[in-house]
Amino acid sequence: MLESKAQFDTSFAKTNIIRCADSLVQGFKTRDWEKFARYSYPAMIGSMGGKSEFIHYIQQTFLGLPDSAWKLYKVGKVLQLVKTNTDLQAIVELLSVVEWEGRRATTTAYLVAESWNGGQFWTFFDSQNDINLAKTIKPDLSSAITIPEKKEKIEQLPPPARKTKG
Repeated sequence: MLESKAQFDTSFAKTNIIRCADSLVQGFKTRDWEKFARYSYPAMIGSMGGKSEFIHYIQQTFLGLPDSAWKLYKVGKVLQLVKTNTDLQAIVELLSVVEWEGRRATTTAYLVAESWNGGQFWTFFDSQNDINLAKTIKPDLSSAITIPEKKEKIEQLPPPARKTKG
């Protein structure tokens, strides 16, 4: 009798990565920090002293940046999906455009994603585009994971048009 292992369903996993990443982003955009924390990588939250300290840190970090500055904040593509013996790991694009103090910053950053339950639920952390930092946060990060270089373009915005009396 031949034995066959079920093939890993990448489309199922990718659909759930996007669904969970969209929830993370929605929590950020609406400042629903409880929701944002639910989809944030638990070990990172623990290293910051727990959920309440994590939420306080995130609130303080973005306190001075008004919601109106965010012109785009959304999930891009799933660039990589790796199955290990203990979990699933992925790299996901995070696209943002921020206009603030006369400048526009257009950024593609990369989130590390992990699922412990076969791809149903995912948590995320910002890799800061540094594999060594990512391995500090997640020591068992697969050696197959590649974090692309962050893409960032900063440009001056034209001054606001003056209204003319007419």
